[in-house]
Amino acid sequence: MSDLRLIRGASPSRHGGIHWYEWKPKDEALVGPAAPDLFLLHPIPHDGAFFTVIAPFLAAGRTVIAPDYPGYGRSDGYPETPSIAVYAEAMIDVLRRRDTHGPADLFGFHTGCLVAVEMSLQFPSEVHRLVQVDVPYFDPADRREMLGQDWAVGGFVAAFSYESEKRYRSVKHDSLVIATDSSLAEPSRRAAAAMRNCQLEEMPDVKEPALESGAVPISTATLKFLDQ
Repeated sequence: MSDLRLIRGASPSRHGGIHWYEWKPKDEALVGPAAPDLFLLHPIPHDGAFFTVIAPFLAAGRTVIAPDYPGYGRSDGYPETPSIAVYAEAMIDVLRRRDTHGPADLFGFHTGCLVAVEMSLQFPSEVHRLVQVDVPYFDPADRREMLGQDWAVGGFVAAFSYESEKRYRSVKHDSLVIATDSSLAEPSRRAAAAMRNCQLEEMPDVKEPALESGAVPISTATLKFLDQ
């Protein structure tokens, strides 16, 4: 979209340098004075560029930032087995380096949903609202099975080690869960039911790849929720 500016940069964090993408209106007068920054939290094994299609739709009247987790994209490598908590700490360090309008809104997709939840629990005063699309909310037996797969390395270990059933019950922030036509539709419903202040919106007409084919309905529902 020609009325938007795309900026790339990097910020230090306790877990190394974090690369990020930023979309915002070229006319900064169009950024709502009360609109929180919107952080986009990517799925594993991708990076912040995963949001290239939907980010311009979300950057209507606000600044949108998509960082790369440690060890992904152009962020510094992470020498140990990561955890969702490590990703949450790195993301909050990026947020703290910004001149924001107070607490940030968080938008997660797949693994990014878990990072958003962990940020809200570790740093509740710095998070405003949560939007989660297609949540990998698995029970302990399913997580153990997936951890045993040959491809379960790096960020997948972080995701499948995350105790979703415990952490989701503790979420207090207003939340929106969007369930598209994917294998994560039922886990998304369970995630929504586990949280206290959560709306569930089902989008059975949105097929994979969800954030490309469903960029318009997902961004519309997201902005409607965030602007309430």
